[in-house]
Amino acid sequence: MTVHVEAPPYVEERLALDSGGWRIPAVLTSPRDGKPVSAVLLVPGSLFLDADGNMPFMNIYPHTYADLARQLAGQGHAVLRFAKRGPGTGSEKVDEEAAARHRGFRSHVDVARAALDALLARVDAPAVLAGHSEGAVVATLLAAEDGRVHGVVTLSGPATGIFAIMREQLPLPEGSPPEAYATFDRVVADVRAGQEVSAETLAAHPTTAGMSQIGPEGLRYLAEVDAIDPAQALARIEAPVLVLQGGRDPSVREHHARTLAQARGSRPTEIALFPELQHFYKRVPAGLDPFASFAVSDESDPAVAEAIAAWIRKVVVKGGR
Repeated sequence: MTVHVEAPPYVEERLALDSGGWRIPAVLTSPRDGKPVSAVLLVPGSLFLDADGNMPFMNIYPHTYADLARQLAGQGHAVLRFAKRGPGTGSEKVDEEAAARHRGFRSHVDVARAALDALLARVDAPAVLAGHSEGAVVATLLAAEDGRVHGVVTLSGPATGIFAIMREQLPLPEGSPPEAYATFDRVVADVRAGQEVSAETLAAHPTTAGMSQIGPEGLRYLAEVDAIDPAQALARIEAPVLVLQGGRDPSVREHHARTLAQARGSRPTEIALFPELQHFYKRVPAGLDPFASFAVSDESDPAVAEAIAAWIRKVVVKGGR
């Protein structure tokens, strides 16, 4: 008996991006048939993510970026996804001196720009930046600087600095008095001021213990990220924006999406909320433990890609194929 296996509606090409002394894996996913409606750049979030959106160093494999890319390609869009620099992501340091000069949060904008160059060199279509989590801030900063961008999608993007998000995530009872946050707030003030805080000091209090393994360089990185106001940065983008958020996201909570949309004022903005989805767009039950939610590895809900594709056709390309 002959078994017919239908080819997927997409094709994939593996690439390597060179930026700031690093060679970074990337994957271009394109529709199998026809000219792409748009060229979407998926900008990865925080931590050490490979091009598919997995975190091998944590043994967590949500594969969200691969899912989104293939789902969008199935609807006619070309998508480039790429890895973060770091262990387990397939990235390779090829120039020690250049890598030493290109560090810190802003260097991620340079990598995203190199990725956009690679995408548009291969795909002749309107460019859309889709940044996930911390990547939403990177995408916003790049969109403000690059006139080739026709639209921006924030995927679970924060509306506040990283320290405010970390404060939200502290394991304290709802309605805790301000003094319960006093140690955390004092440490954050020191880090923002450029003062060095020892690992011993951080480990000594439950609200700061989570930062004790980060190290001085990591704390400086957090301070650099925290100095950016994501809502104000997004408010300045002239291109249309889609704000997309899961309602069961323990990392970036739903109110961030509403704040981002409100900050846009009269600029063209739409918001898409998915009440049952978590940070990587997996459908999860209410009340699931945050770590258990983070580790779910089902296929990302295709409704997210459908919302992005519909918005691009309606707003960015105005009825394109």
